[in-house]
Amino acid sequence: MYIPANSSSSFSSSGRNTSSMDTHSNQAASAEASAGNSGASVNFARAVQEAFVRTYGKPALAKASVRQTAKPDVVGVDLVTSQRDFTNDIKRKVSQSMTLWLHDGQADVLADCQATDISSEVSVLQSPTDSSLRAVLRASKEKSGCFVEIWRGGVLASNYDVSAAHGQFYGDETFGSLAWSNDNSYLLYAAEKPEYAKAKTEDKSSSDYDLENDGSIGDEITGSVAGFADPRRYQLDEDWGETFNGKRPPVLVALRVADGDVRILTSPEGVSPGQALFLPGNDHRIAFVGYAHGARKPGLVYCQNRPSGLFISSLLDSVAAECVYNGAVRSPRLTPSSRALVFISTAPGGPHAATSALMLYDLATRSAEVVVPVIDHPSESPQVLDGTHLPAGFPGLFVNQLPHAPWLGCVGDPSRELLALTTIWRSTYAVVTVDLLTRRVQRHTPVDGTASAAVLGCAGDLLAASFSTPGSPSTLSVGRLEAPAAGEDSVTVQWHRRPAAAQENLLWNVVPSKRGNTEGDVQSSCESIFVYPAQPNDLTKYFWHDKSQPRPLVVMPHGGPHSTYTLDYNPLVAGLVRMGFGVLLVNFTGSLGFGQNAVLAQIGRMDTLSLTEIQDAAAAIHAAHNGDPKRTVYLGGSYSGYTGALLAARAPGFYRGIVLRNPVIAVADNAAMSDIPDWCWAELGLSYSFDAPPALTPEIYKKMWAASPSSMVDAVRDPILLMLGASDRRVPPPQSKAYYSRLKAAGKPVQCRVYPNVGHPLDSVEAERDSFVSIARFYAKSLDDSSR
Repeated sequence: MYIPANSSSSFSSSGRNTSSMDTHSNQAASAEASAGNSGASVNFARAVQEAFVRTYGKPALAKASVRQTAKPDVVGVDLVTSQRDFTNDIKRKVSQSMTLWLHDGQADVLADCQATDISSEVSVLQSPTDSSLRAVLRASKEKSGCFVEIWRGGVLASNYDVSAAHGQFYGDETFGSLAWSNDNSYLLYAAEKPEYAKAKTEDKSSSDYDLENDGSIGDEITGSVAGFADPRRYQLDEDWGETFNGKRPPVLVALRVADGDVRILTSPEGVSPGQALFLPGNDHRIAFVGYAHGARKPGLVYCQNRPSGLFISSLLDSVAAECVYNGAVRSPRLTPSSRALVFISTAPGGPHAATSALMLYDLATRSAEVVVPVIDHPSESPQVLDGTHLPAGFPGLFVNQLPHAPWLGCVGDPSRELLALTTIWRSTYAVVTVDLLTRRVQRHTPVDGTASAAVLGCAGDLLAASFSTPGSPSTLSVGRLEAPAAGEDSVTVQWHRRPAAAQENLLWNVVPSKRGNTEGDVQSSCESIFVYPAQPNDLTKYFWHDKSQPRPLVVMPHGGPHSTYTLDYNPLVAGLVRMGFGVLLVNFTGSLGFGQNAVLAQIGRMDTLSLTEIQDAAAAIHAAHNGDPKRTVYLGGSYSGYTGALLAARAPGFYRGIVLRNPVIAVADNAAMSDIPDWCWAELGLSYSFDAPPALTPEIYKKMWAASPSSMVDAVRDPILLMLGASDRRVPPPQSKAYYSRLKAAGKPVQCRVYPNVGHPLDSVEAERDSFVSIARFYAKSLDDSSR
């Protein structure tokens, strides 16, 4: 099936309509035809648009809080969902409150409120000691300002314009902060540090125009003086890389609730603060995570290994911040007893994500201890390690951040403090609890290939969580903690789930590795998730219409390489399945959720080990007659874009078409341009220092060149589609543009699409839309025998 290249324009013009393509008027169809497009190309574009809207248009559950009502089986829930607005090409945040009846494993809606768009809200927090008080950090596009709202009993009590005091709020999970002091007299939040003064014409009539000629002409100057800008205005002060483009580094801000007085807290030298909270008492002590600048600020997003410390300070300027724990830390949370802080700690340096430890810092003894240790490899049976009871198969903690409200109360035993969190467990997200009293870790959701689950928040013995599958977006579940039987330490969670709307004709299963990696004690460290259409139908007709024939196969490894595909809904995957493809999501050795040894086994073999496992996984699907070897294509991004480019050269003919989204093409170029240059050293097994970054010597360059797809252009023969974010800081696009030029000059079949003002994930609505249709059209042409 050949589709003319200009048919994408008809898709773009109609893609902003959120309705199905079959509602288009005859007039619109005539306009499309008069533009010179064939009927086949227009009909295909409509089918792709329909698949895009149906799969990308589903709301995703982002946040939830739960509260008990007067009736034991009735709870109140506040939800926040993320939704795509295809008319305005934006993503909206929407809040809704509802009352649920919990019974027989179900959560039925008794009442719900009108959904409200809260896209302008950066952060919201109810006071933990006064439920009538609520703080909102709001960024107003209309007034181009920052506002702190204080709500009392549903009434706006105060609205403070803080735009002149600092820059934009930080609401991300790395630096974002919002906390009430224990007496509700202060709010603490994070924002861009103030901008230094611009140049301005000096007022020569000022009384201080003629000054005493004291001091030295080389003395430091602050502020706008003599018509010049503050000298600090243009000094290099780097941002924190991908997703933080152009943002000034963060500072902590204390706002006095009574009158809106704002004070910028002094940050420790060479440290950017975030994730701040108040400690017990009314002396306004605070704790926060401080990220070390090093010789240059390393990119932070998606990176858990950044040098950072746990700091304790006070709102009083006279009290200097003290670092009480050094490493790579995040997510400090105060225990219910207020005696300690728990936090996540990962080894600094090395792989960007790995197994983490759960730490506890005792505020009285000022000492830290390990609660859940790093697990080298899972045990087939329960074990006790360093005094902590671990369940069978536990691979260690693979946690990005802890929930903001993570504490469950054990009925009848207030001394027990149970921390609920989400961790990657093989190819799924699982809900686990950690009992600080008994040092017991328990899993409360299945890891049998049926679904993924994630903690959203806790209150008393209630737990709000999201459940998701490859065929259904995240839906709400409410769990209730049941008291342990007499003499037992174990606790159980009784789940009550909202019904999920599953995509029709979509099935999946987890496929274990057939290769059997047996190096050292790294075993069963890779597996795949195969998502596929059950039957051919009118929706799959363009790519699969005969059940007697195997489906076309998309091989889709994850990026990272230290990441994981889990049993969660992915609109790109669901859309491809809807069009008739089987999609193989490959977790290879180095993926998270299989123990620390599996992560480390990838180091130094970035250009070999995963490639073999990707090919073995695809071959297993072929052997089982679940995918057509003659109609197999590739889709990868970032690191898996890198492996795809390598396979294009090393396994020519295996893939009929190869899509590469922001791929690493030249490792040394990436080392020079990326916001995470250490990645290039670490994955090749080379040492790197954040305080004294190594030079890119000819010897290092040679090693990086040998591992780069850019060194293998001559061997490429299969069609390649490059998709690049023009604002990508993680894998900057010049290397891919050079790759495109060289392939084009050599007469290779290559296309390149560049999305302006879009970063590494290609996650704007317009980029998502165009990516989806471009991938579908590219695969259609690549799989067309007559065009090869």
